[in-house]
Amino acid sequence: MRTPRPIRERRASVRVVDSLSFKIGHEDYQTEARTLNISSHGAMCLVPSDIPMMTQLKVAFVLPFSKEAGTRTRQIKAKGVVVRKEKDVDSDRALIAIYFTQIRETDQKALDRYIRNRLDRGR
Repeated sequence: MRTPRPIRERRASVRVVDSLSFKIGHEDYQTEARTLNISSHGAMCLVPSDIPMMTQLKVAFVLPFSKEAGTRTRQIKAKGVVVRKEKDVDSDRALIAIYFTQIRETDQKALDRYIRNRLDRGR
C-alpha cells in the first residue's frame, strides 16, 4: 500500500498517523475501512471500493485510551462527507478523505483528547 501523495496543508486541525478500524455506512451500504490518519475534523481511510465524492456517510470507530490499569476504549459515531478520493495502486482499493459534518460534543471532546495524547507521545 502506498502513502497518499503529500498535499499542501489546508486544514486547521493537525492529523496524526494512525490505523483505526472504521465502519462506514450509506443508506443500505456498509463497509469496513482502516484509517491512515485522523484529525479532529476528519480521517483518511483505505476502503475496499470507490465511494463517490460528496457522498454523505455515517461512520463509527473506536478510540483506545491508555490508563494505568490498562486500555479502555470509546466508540465514536459521526456523520461525514467524502471530500477527496484517489486510487491506491498498490492494493487496488480506494483512499477517501472524510470530513466530519456532525459529531456529538462529547465524542468531539474525546477525539480531541485522543489527538492531543497521540501528539504528546510523539514528542
